Amino acid sequence: MASALLIGVWACPQAYAQGDALNTPSYISELAPRSLLLDVRQVGDRLIAVGERGHIIISDDQGKSWSQSQVPVRVTLTASFFINDSKGWAVGHDGVVLTTKDGGLTWRKLLDGYQANELLLDHARQLKTTAEQALENASEEELPEREVDLENAEYRLYDAEAFMKEGASRPLLGIWFKNENEGYIVGAFGMFLHTQDGGNSWRPVVERLDNPDGFHLNAIRRIDGQLFIVAEAGGIFRSDDDGESWTLLESPYEGSFFGVTGNGQGLLVVYGLRGHAFFSLDRGESWQSVDTHTDKTILGSTRLNSGRVLLLGYGGRMIVVDKSGNVEFNQHASNRLPIVAAIEVRPAGIVTVGIGGVHIHPSLQDAEGAK
Repeated sequence: MASALLIGVWACPQAYAQGDALNTPSYISELAPRSLLLDVRQVGDRLIAVGERGHIIISDDQGKSWSQSQVPVRVTLTASFFINDSKGWAVGHDGVVLTTKDGGLTWRKLLDGYQANELLLDHARQLKTTAEQALENASEEELPEREVDLENAEYRLYDAEAFMKEGASRPLLGIWFKNENEGYIVGAFGMFLHTQDGGNSWRPVVERLDNPDGFHLNAIRRIDGQLFIVAEAGGIFRSDDDGESWTLLESPYEGSFFGVTGNGQGLLVVYGLRGHAFFSLDRGESWQSVDTHTDKTILGSTRLNSGRVLLLGYGGRMIVVDKSGNVEFNQHASNRLPIVAAIEVRPAGIVTVGIGGVHIHPSLQDAEGAK
């Protein structure tokens, strides 16, 4: 059951609005550090983890003890991002976006799925009107392409109208900010929103991606000065201008990717279903397979201080990939519980989160060459 719950966050993220969960504060519970947690960040000397039931927990002693933050919602939170030691954001189910100005101690709601649905409906109407005008003014040579554009716009409008009836059901799955004002969020069914005022207002930018079928956008991350989005059905998008325009890269895999990571030194790694992972040394222009020795889904990753990459997944799988894309270390955590995210904290070791909450594992610094 735990496995079904965890994979549901990405593979089948049809998490329907939970009654008044968008307006009910997260309950304070001693069990929060042992609940399902889906992301962990290091913010200065503080660790911040987010997860189910609106739980946000913080640690100021390298993960040894945790306290729970004040959060205004009770929905599952999937990802977070901090631009500095004070200012950050978190996203989650029911289209929720939260922000903090005090390093994660208290949070305020900026957006929910009802508001997001209205934004997407208005935007879809505008795209359809634009497509109709372009078709009307098209030359004979342009007609086929303009007809496809209109068909895609009509599909987006139909989709937006359906979600207005369904309610706040679309989870947000990834977030990235360029500075305190400008940022992006991605999510299920092709959700792609942009803000230029710190999240107080949002604008859909779905047309920037070649994603007419509305595949789930599972993660967004900046690596070596470029933005990457990975998606359902093998989608990998790259932006060289901080999100203004995007290129759909040729993918090495047709299944879902759940994350993208890198070492800041030219290595790029994407990973996802059934143990599939691929690395690139040329910004995603070509890919080679990472021999993970598992068919279990890889859910998360972190960059180690050594410049290597740690991949994480079902069965407590922990896989270290070196700077050349080779696997140096491959083992299970002792409890075999799925791991979703991690952060390396010296000298404590690797702090992981997932099913069963927070766990601390010995440092992998000396694991080079182990299998």
